This record gives sequence, C-alpha cells and structure tokens, in this order.
Amino acid sequence: MMSLKIINKQEQTGLTLIELMIAMVLGLLLMAGAIQVFISNNHTSRVTESHSRLQDNARFALEILSKDIRSAGFSGCRAIENMNVVSIGDTPMPASMSAATIIGGSDASTATSSWTPAISGSLGTVVSGTDVVTLQHGTGCGANLVGNVGSSNANIQVFSPNTCNLSAGDVLMISDCEDAHIFRATSVSNGTGQQTVAHASGNGANHFCTSYSALPQPGVCDSGTAKLYDYDAEIFKFSAVTYFIRLGKNGDPALWIFDLTAAAGTDNPVELVEGIENMQVVYGADDNDDDVVDRYVNAGIIESGNDWDKVVSARISLLMQTLEQNLTTGDQNVAYNGGTVTGEGRIRRVFTTTIGIRNRVQ
Repeated sequence: MMSLKIINKQEQTGLTLIELMIAMVLGLLLMAGAIQVFISNNHTSRVTESHSRLQDNARFALEILSKDIRSAGFSGCRAIENMNVVSIGDTPMPASMSAATIIGGSDASTATSSWTPAISGSLGTVVSGTDVVTLQHGTGCGANLVGNVGSSNANIQVFSPNTCNLSAGDVLMISDCEDAHIFRATSVSNGTGQQTVAHASGNGANHFCTSYSALPQPGVCDSGTAKLYDYDAEIFKFSAVTYFIRLGKNGDPALWIFDLTAAAGTDNPVELVEGIENMQVVYGADDNDDDVVDRYVNAGIIESGNDWDKVVSARISLLMQTLEQNLTTGDQNVAYNGGTVTGEGRIRRVFTTTIGIRNRVQ
C-alpha cells in the first residue's frame, strides 16, 4: 500500500537560481515576441493607412483636373470656335476666352505659354521641374433669362431658384450659343421666381456689344453692334483657374489652384491636395481637324507652334508620395518623367489619365 509523505513547511525553500533564470528567459522571449508582433502590426497599419491616403489624394486630384479639362471651353451649346466671346469685366479678369485660351500651360514651371508670365508672380514658388495648366469654362446652373430682354444694357433677369448661388462680384458669362459676354456682377437681387443681376459697374462696358472699338466703353454700342439677348440665353458661372505644384503648409509638395478672376491674396491661391510631388502634362494636338489626336507634346512645343487651338485632349501624370516617411526598409526607386525618384523611405506611385476636351471634339 502506497504511503503519502507529508512535507514540512520548513523544507519548502523556494525556486532555485537556475529555475528563476529559466523563467526570466522564457518571459523575455514571450515579451519579445509580443513586441515584435505589435511593431509589425503597427508598421503594417502605417503603410496601409498611408497608401490608402495616397490613393485617395490621387483620385481626388485627378477628378478635379479631369472635370475642368473635360469642360474647357464650355459656353452653352456650341464649340468655342463657333462662338463670339467678349470679356468686358475689369481686372482681375482673363483678357479673353477663345479657342487659343480655353486650355494652356507651361512646361516644367517655365513661362512658355503666352499668357503665363502675367500670372506667374501670383503663384508663388512653383516646384522646379513641374508643369502648370490653366483652364477656362462656364458652368451651367439653370439660370435662363426670363425678362429684360431686347436691351443691350438692361439688368439681367434669370430664373430662380437655380444652382448658381449668385452674388455681387461673381464673374459670370451670358450666352445664347452665338455670342457670349464675360462680366462681373455688380449686384444680385431676389424676386418671386427670378433673380436680377446688374452689370453697371465693375466692367469695362455697361452695354453688351458684339464688339468694342476699345475698352472701357461707358456709352452705347457702336452702330450695328448692340447685342440683344433673348429668352434662349442663359447665365453661367465663369471659371478661369491655374493648377500648379507648390510646397504646402506641411512642407511637402501639393496641388494648388489659382483663381484668375480674383485678386491674389491670402485665400488665392489655395492648397487643394497634399502629397503630389510632381505633375506633368502633355497635350494631344489634332493637326488636320478630324477630331483624332495626331501627337502628344509638351506645352513648350504647343506654344512654339501657336497650336493651343488644336489641343483636343490632355494627359495628366501625377507623382504621388506618402506624407509619412520611413515606411520602407530601403528607399523605393520610381521611374518618372525620364528620371528616377527616391528617398526618405516614402511610398511613391504614378497615376496617369487622358482626358478629352468635350467642347472641342465634335
């Protein structure tokens, strides 16, 4: 029969030094494993979040650029080549809107486009080696004329409600698919079913004329040039903007926008999208007027040939970078614009899209 041995409390002397050391080693191994898992998960989370933000920024930037490029030259219902567009708004305003100005740009931040030097000082320090693109178009908002027709200087009455959100100082375009005038609203008053837009001041002329011998022209139109807009006319919000790359508030390159219809200041230009290291633009030129791109070239070549009126599409390429550094164990090498970009342990990706100018391709 088995007998049980009763151990005296005085014989329980505790763990030996070897047992303690083994326990400590095992504990350290478990702790090291847990720390390694935590660090790995944290790094994976940082990489995933940074890459996701990079993609979101690229998607947002391309959406904005694509919308404005696609709409370049929109003035109602006819191609800009078939329209007579006159700009009468006082500065700051684009001098004109024509087939040669609805899209333009400069190559690698140099003032290669004929109208770029006038605005280059307002953009600030454009990142060297990046491109600049400028676009003009109207935006429809359901503001058709409902009254005060048949006079070249009457206040414009448009349908309300509309989505223009009209206010004094807005740069607007009135168009009837034959003629169009770009002007600045003096005041906007609301009435039942309509809004009244005045254009008496803030403009080089207070009469709509098909042409002006000189601006400013405060009096009536020259004989035979009075433009009488009718009920088939509509008011559009006018947009003339320049997109470019400049250092953002966080010190990294970002996409900025400059409004050419407003004075430069603290709110103009505005930072749009961060994390855009470079932007390159090439333009599709239609040399034989068959609505097919014959060549893609940079702004310098288009400018030297005076071919802006032949541009029917634009190919935008964005070099995106993560805002966080030290995301990769080694520097990532990315081929871009004929060179290699690397450094800072950032993740970089290139996004490219080609956009047709709808109002030019028939």
